[in-house]
Amino acid sequence: MDINLGTKIRELRKMRNLTQEELAEKLNISNQAVSKWENGTCYPDMAQIPVLANFFGVSLDELFCYDVAQLNKKIDAIIDAAKNFFWSAPEKCAEIYLNGLKEYPANERILAELLDVYIQHGTQEKAIPIAEQLVGEAKDLFIQCRAKANLASLYLKADRYEDAKNLIDSLPEMYPYMLCDKMRESSYQLKGEDRLKWAKDWKIIEIQELYIACALEGHGYWETKQYENALVSMEQYRRVLEMFMKSDEIYEDSYLWSGMQTHHWCAYLYAAGCLNKLGRKDEAKEKMERAKYILLHAWVKKDGSANYFAENPERYTDPFREYYSEWELDDLGPCPL
Repeated sequence: MDINLGTKIRELRKMRNLTQEELAEKLNISNQAVSKWENGTCYPDMAQIPVLANFFGVSLDELFCYDVAQLNKKIDAIIDAAKNFFWSAPEKCAEIYLNGLKEYPANERILAELLDVYIQHGTQEKAIPIAEQLVGEAKDLFIQCRAKANLASLYLKADRYEDAKNLIDSLPEMYPYMLCDKMRESSYQLKGEDRLKWAKDWKIIEIQELYIACALEGHGYWETKQYENALVSMEQYRRVLEMFMKSDEIYEDSYLWSGMQTHHWCAYLYAAGCLNKLGRKDEAKEKMERAKYILLHAWVKKDGSANYFAENPERYTDPFREYYSEWELDDLGPCPL
């Protein structure tokens, strides 16, 4: 990005109908200084920059001809190019971001995306310094909050619970309805197709938020050994999911989006864990068997055209086994998968 500061000073001076001598007098500097600025021989001292901006009544961005919209387009292009490789070639993805940082050093949008790559693909030693940098320097509130959340997860993996808690405690307690965003305002205020488009997306997000909140509440009760309350939360978790399924049958086609299936079998497995803790072992076994049934059928197309479970069973059964042990169901018998 070119800094045409001298050209901009000349332009602003002429707009005010000032000569170089008159501008120098008003700023209490020499005529030669103004001439050198406008000729590009030298730049004003750092202390004089805000004085100039204030005198001409412009922002620092405008004084430096800093085209934010154009910059954002270039950053968008870098991010779009990198995202094509996020899952298939994470090293290539990171390379694109690192090259972008050479051109735009410390750009917080690029850093935030690079951080996601390192976190998703397990490069913790590279992720922590970037997250710490964003927490300390990011100006964008959303990027800073995202960095704090990411850094907290990294601290937890490093057994730094108090550091993670302190970071999370520093986040703003901000309820969604305090934000006048496009999705809500379109749903509330527009009509017809304009309303419908955004309301449908909003509904999906709210369904996800609700069942995840029920599950996390259940986890909290479980961790504090309040198993009756945990069971209530996990049953709510299940009911919310099943309320918004397309049918009572268990096929991939029955779910609103891919990913609901995992939550569905988890809801039954978590409830089984709670029932087992409460000594209701027969009911726990029924819940566990239902979880197993969902897992085996929820990635199969109803018309038989695809069976994603059969293509890669370990992808689905490994988490089931992990949660089976985590929710202390081993005393019911070996994991059935």
